[in-house]
Amino acid sequence: MLAGGEALSQEVAPVHPVPARGEASAEVVASGLSHPWGLAFLPGGRFLVTERPGRLRVVEADGRLGPPLAGLPQVAAGGQGGLLDVITDADFTRNRRIFFCYSEPAPKGGGNSTALASATLAPDAAALQDVKVLFSQRPKVASQLHFGCRIVQAPDGHLFLTLGERYGRKEDAQRLDNHLGKVVRIAPTGGAAPGNPL
Repeated sequence: MLAGGEALSQEVAPVHPVPARGEASAEVVASGLSHPWGLAFLPGGRFLVTERPGRLRVVEADGRLGPPLAGLPQVAAGGQGGLLDVITDADFTRNRRIFFCYSEPAPKGGGNSTALASATLAPDAAALQDVKVLFSQRPKVASQLHFGCRIVQAPDGHLFLTLGERYGRKEDAQRLDNHLGKVVRIAPTGGAAPGNPL
């Protein structure tokens, strides 16, 4: 194995450093957040930030951290679960709609799963209104791992949502009778998008 490794290293071209175009630097925009997970830009330089323990906040353009918004559904926070991604609707300036995903507890125990909801950001940005669950991953699993959840809105308005395989159920990612380890495409009002292949 050593000889093979030496031969391999001789075949690889040397790596040359890329000239820098300027130094990158980190800048703290806001502090005091607990496990920030997702963020969505708002007009005027403000943005929404999710905190995995189950809080959604507005960060002002100058970095001031607002109080947690009211109106979130119950979140199964723990392990890798909690309040996850958030995006603004493509027409946010007109409808003030956002989409967010979170770890949704089962109604009577028995696990949790990733869910996607829509809501309207109140005019004073202090609360969510008209919260509606658009998608709930099935089956629910007793786990605090691998929820996944990034949201992308396509140009036609449909939503793509990535879903974790929940770790202990990773084989289910290869089966089509469940939502574990999948990317789903749904209508912005909920339900499967027309033309989905499966």
